[in-house]
Amino acid sequence: MNFLKKYRNFGVYCLFGFLASLINIGIFDLSHNYFHITLWIANTLAWFISNFFSFFVTKLYVFKSEMENFKKMFHEGILFLVSRIFSLIFDDVFMIVAVFIFPWNNLIIKAIDQVIVGIFNYFSSKLIFNYNNRRLLARIRTIREKRKNRDWF
Repeated sequence: MNFLKKYRNFGVYCLFGFLASLINIGIFDLSHNYFHITLWIANTLAWFISNFFSFFVTKLYVFKSEMENFKKMFHEGILFLVSRIFSLIFDDVFMIVAVFIFPWNNLIIKAIDQVIVGIFNYFSSKLIFNYNNRRLLARIRTIREKRKNRDWF
């Protein structure tokens, strides 16, 4: 039972991350393979829509972060977006390079890409929504400030 409690967030994140990946792959497939939109535009469109979904399910169901007010949600949304922009850059570069280097189907490459990006996104989301980590970061900032204010003569 302790195992389930200890890894609950990761398990729930994997479930919702899988759903976000399905959304991402589905939108990419439709836009690139059926509507013939350029690869990086189709990939970015899929990223945007799947991350909109991911923000709310990660906030509410994975890390159980309350929707206290608009300011808090906006702040978390900005942090979430910034962290996910790093994964978007990797996502776009990986897709472009892999599709042109490997003779595999672009959906297979997209699925591999989603696993790699998903791992990065879990840890960045954990920093944003998990308040235990926020307290740790606040303590680190406090220690840094105290060190800055010390007189070293």
